[in-house]
Amino acid sequence: GHPLAMATLCARGEKPWRGIMAIELGCMGQDDDKGPRADAKSQVVVIGFLAFCGPGLFNALNGLGNAGSSDAQVAAMANGCLYCTFAIFGYFGAVAFNLWGPKMLLSLGGLTYAFYAICIFFSAQIKALALLGGVVLGVGAGFFWAAQGSLMMAYATPKSRGRLISIFWVIFNLGGVMGGLLQFALNFHTEGANASPISYFTFVSVMVLGACMAPMVLAEPSSVVREDGSPVLFQQAESASDEFRSAIMALKDPFILRNLLFYLASNWFYTYNFNGFNGHQFNIRTRGLNSAAFWAAQMWASARFGQVLDADAPPRQRARQGMLLVAFGLLLSLGMALQDSRQLQCHGHLGWDKGNSCQLDLWHDAPYCFCPMAIFVLLGAADAIYQNYAYWLMSMAAGSDVRKTAMYSAVYKGVQSLGAGMAWIIDLSEASYFLQGALCLTLTLGACLPVLPCFNILEDGKKDDYAA
Repeated sequence: GHPLAMATLCARGEKPWRGIMAIELGCMGQDDDKGPRADAKSQVVVIGFLAFCGPGLFNALNGLGNAGSSDAQVAAMANGCLYCTFAIFGYFGAVAFNLWGPKMLLSLGGLTYAFYAICIFFSAQIKALALLGGVVLGVGAGFFWAAQGSLMMAYATPKSRGRLISIFWVIFNLGGVMGGLLQFALNFHTEGANASPISYFTFVSVMVLGACMAPMVLAEPSSVVREDGSPVLFQQAESASDEFRSAIMALKDPFILRNLLFYLASNWFYTYNFNGFNGHQFNIRTRGLNSAAFWAAQMWASARFGQVLDADAPPRQRARQGMLLVAFGLLLSLGMALQDSRQLQCHGHLGWDKGNSCQLDLWHDAPYCFCPMAIFVLLGAADAIYQNYAYWLMSMAAGSDVRKTAMYSAVYKGVQSLGAGMAWIIDLSEASYFLQGALCLTLTLGACLPVLPCFNILEDGKKDDYAA
């Protein structure tokens, strides 16, 4: 078995092969200080920088609405292909990690973000490029997040996990904030509906830079030392067929079954938020500022909500309080957004929707545009609270079982991407944004109900969590 193989390798002074699915603390007592050592925290900062360049700027581009283009159908086609492909490659991304390692996955994955941006830019002439860009990025994003997740789990100790993850997410979302501000600056004199060419290719340049730097700035996992001084060693992964079988069997886990709808809904609202609320209500420069504010709200809400989840209280109580905040955030943000879409005074007509857009400008339409801009900030905060709660529940249920944490994370990203893809495909239909927003609110609130019985298992992990 694996423990025996681990002990044999340690006795020989050898390092186990790196793999995501089973991570051990390493061979204690071995003299492994011959080469240069890398600090776990600094490597998390590096991973955050790579996410800043790739997914962070992708978030900024998508946050403009219509993926920065003037055609909502282009964004819907691209993102529908993206998330459906991501659902498969994200779910089974661990196999690619075990075969090729983190450097290749983060580098190749980063390049696909640049490829996507180029495809969207030229999709005005060739719409099929939107489909191609979405499929290619779906593969690359699955690879990127598989590598990111595995390294995050390996580099954190029980006492540093929350802090290191928060460092990553702040740097990652900073990409969305700075990207949105960059779009706002570059498009300040663009009052139309699509982003300027220079803004697209500025994004592409940074995405390529990050992807090319990945092999140079990332340390080998075997050279990284955690904060408690323990080395990072990965156990030999199972065969590809066994890994595929284990991933499929994860759907039989009772905790997973109760959370499937919650995972499915966790990115569903992005279509409504970006293509609908931001894309159909504001002009391009205002959408850029809104995008920056949206991701900044995520950073703030994530930090504040984390304090609630880490409060000195029994796990069940924290779970209930967290769920109440999730539901409140959804009701407040989506409820106000739906009301806005019906009652906003917009250039001589009431409300906005498909075929009835409203190109609000932060300067010319002040102060009337400030209320919907504030609602978009609330939508960002509600998104962060929802997703942070999902990760916290997974962490609490898995405890110190790293294999189970990896399994939960893979299912989460796969099912989440499937839901996001379904939402983008629905946007290709004639469904109004009011209907899509109402569906978002109904689905996300309804998804909370099956999760409630999971609170009963949290007390079982209380001792382990406190001991950590």
